[in-house]
Amino acid sequence: MSVAWDAVIVGGGHNGLVAGFYLARAGWKVLILERRAMVGGAAITEEFHPGFRNSAASYVVSLLRPEVIAEMDLKRHGFETIRMGGSFGVFGDGRSLLLTGDETADRAEVARFSNRDWEAMGEFGAMLRKAGDIVRAEMLHPPPRLAGGGIADMIGAFRLGRGLKRLDADERHRFLQLFATPVGDLLDRWFDSDAVKTMYAATATAGSMVGLRDPGSAINLLHLGIGEVEGERGAWALAKGGMGAITQAMAAAFREAGGTIRVQAPVARILVEQGRAVGVRLEAGAKPADAKDATDRRATGYGEDRSGAAGEEIRAGAVLANTDPKRTFLTLLGEGDLPADFAADMRGYRMGSGSFRINIALSSLPEFASRPGAGVGPQHRAFIRMVSSLGAYDAAFAAAKRGELPEDPIIDALIPTALDPGLAPPGGHILSILAQHYPFQLAGGRRWTDDDRTRAADGIVAALERYIPKIRSQILGWRAYSPQDLEDVFGLTGGDVYHGRLDPDQLFSMRPHPKAAQYATPVKGLYLCGAGAHPGGGVSGAPGRNAAMVVLTK
Repeated sequence: MSVAWDAVIVGGGHNGLVAGFYLARAGWKVLILERRAMVGGAAITEEFHPGFRNSAASYVVSLLRPEVIAEMDLKRHGFETIRMGGSFGVFGDGRSLLLTGDETADRAEVARFSNRDWEAMGEFGAMLRKAGDIVRAEMLHPPPRLAGGGIADMIGAFRLGRGLKRLDADERHRFLQLFATPVGDLLDRWFDSDAVKTMYAATATAGSMVGLRDPGSAINLLHLGIGEVEGERGAWALAKGGMGAITQAMAAAFREAGGTIRVQAPVARILVEQGRAVGVRLEAGAKPADAKDATDRRATGYGEDRSGAAGEEIRAGAVLANTDPKRTFLTLLGEGDLPADFAADMRGYRMGSGSFRINIALSSLPEFASRPGAGVGPQHRAFIRMVSSLGAYDAAFAAAKRGELPEDPIIDALIPTALDPGLAPPGGHILSILAQHYPFQLAGGRRWTDDDRTRAADGIVAALERYIPKIRSQILGWRAYSPQDLEDVFGLTGGDVYHGRLDPDQLFSMRPHPKAAQYATPVKGLYLCGAGAHPGGGVSGAPGRNAAMVVLTK
């Protein structure tokens, strides 16, 4: 067996790197094991077409905690943000809605659709900010235990209660609605125009497999509205050089603190002896410990049963899992090492986000029919939503539940080269898309094939032609990840970018389970440090930081 480590971390995604940094900074001997040939998890930059490189899975910055940025000194290690320029909605009737932050211009834009929605947007935004302040204050604290807690849990409950106490009765009502009321009902109550509703609906369903009439479907509005960029609340940005710039900066900070990273080292099993996690066993064929870091960028498969393979065993005083809860407890650990009721609850833990991710290399800047113009304009620098109508959300959601591809795709997009031109050759551009409501399993339980992925991409391009008529002639190449690919390539069970749905019963003191919500698990020495723990998904670094702080107190 290899030399014992103080801690071994399973998975080199951003939360694993963050957790490893804080442990290494405290003097611990820490090893991060990453199954792919590079660290970063879903936050990586890849060349997807010759000369064109972009974020592969996750693609925008807002939730990354300023404390993590400062304490890891990420800017010194190369992390830099580029502020995005508002939001741009393009609709099937040929109209569009461009919001840039200029109050006079934005008011006039909204007035083309509604006489009252501008004021309603201000009130709705203020309500979201107040609610977000309560959630935001809890991001860097373990949630209180539901029962049997100590002083720390009493303080946590008091802190949360104090935040709620600052709200008046109407604000508390609105706060609770965000956790229980269908987002479609909320939007109907607040706004007149379908165009405005469509813009908010895009945020509510991004990365979440929820219908507009599902209870709790408004949670994502709150979750994605609590971030900040350079001190500006609610702002969104790109990481210069793609999201991989963030995780490369984190890896540099971790190594500088004394940590060690091994790539091409897939974990087959978390080892348990006498009820305690004591290390991990790697899959057979993993890169030897003394080999140089691999440089190829091919993803390896994950999830096949290799529990009987004779791989290298690595001992550690603590094991931190940056993998999602289902993968951690039901695949890497196994039900035999868990309390029966806990294992049953983990089988029922809900995952799946319905995301189809595609980067498209273009020969020139795309031109929108509703906002013509040859040069880079504010519409190109904005967060872009291309949705034919509000009804497209329900139709796409229903199709996904049947295992079918949407006939009318819901397209969230960026043109990162409008802000970061170095990502493409001179004159070239990238259209980066997160399309919503695609099934993880196709009808009949069928896995995605290469043909299915191409068919889905072709459907997206056909939809793009409604809004960008010349788009097909500009396409040089593309790379796409179906929900199945997100699992196979990035290890996201069910293709879930959040490591678990943001449902009311899978948040705070119940994420992912009351017996594992404070990062420690029912197995002594095993901790969760990924997005399946509080406060959830998005590139925040909060779960990793919180988990490390808990481990350091044990």
